[in-house]
Amino acid sequence: MHAVFITFRSAVSPVERADDYRQFAEALRDGAAPGFISKTWLSDGQTVGGFYHFQDRQAADSFLEGMFAASVPTDPNVSDIRIERYEINEAMSEITNGLHAVTASGRV
Repeated sequence: MHAVFITFRSAVSPVERADDYRQFAEALRDGAAPGFISKTWLSDGQTVGGFYHFQDRQAADSFLEGMFAASVPTDPNVSDIRIERYEINEAMSEITNGLHAVTASGRV
């Protein structure tokens, strides 16, 4: 599994962007990014983002080059985009009830 941590600053408040965020979330849920597993949404004032889980690095690449590139970097209200990528240590994550353990047990 592969994880991507993304944050950015938005000149528009999260409350004002709620409909945009909901549409993005529904598109992810409905398969717009093949290989997408989950996203944990994050916010701290004008800084927003998320921690994404993908089946593999190729799925993350496709998301970053496709759905993400077409929406976030092209938005004139967005600045300070930060993207970090990680391989998920599934064995250790299972010990701490990480996503892999939860999905394997059917608790999601």
